[in-house]
Amino acid sequence: MNRVFGILFILTGFFAMAGGLYTWGDGIIFEQNELMNVLIPWADIIFTGPISIACGYGLWKKHYWSEWLGLVTSGIYLFGSVLVFIILFWKKDYSLLLIIPATSGLFIALGFIIVVFRRKLI
Repeated sequence: MNRVFGILFILTGFFAMAGGLYTWGDGIIFEQNELMNVLIPWADIIFTGPISIACGYGLWKKHYWSEWLGLVTSGIYLFGSVLVFIILFWKKDYSLLLIIPATSGLFIALGFIIVVFRRKLI
């Protein structure tokens, strides 16, 4: 199961950084003028993407620290998904290009948390 989540975390990290560079379809991040348009994309490029890739690598190689980093990364995914949903509802922009990544991050995070806590509690 760790290898599946390892792949999911690595892919999510790459897609977070790629999507952040294009500010989720609003254009190249370096051409944006408003801070609110680049806050979450920059966080994806600088923090969420790299930590996701590191976590995925750790899970893939079964390092002892990977489950803890996975729980931290899952918390970041949950928080980021909530922020994206708030922005979508606030702007009344229900684009599938934004809903699908946020929903997948939410499901990956919840799935990982459930798997880890079930394994630790049983």
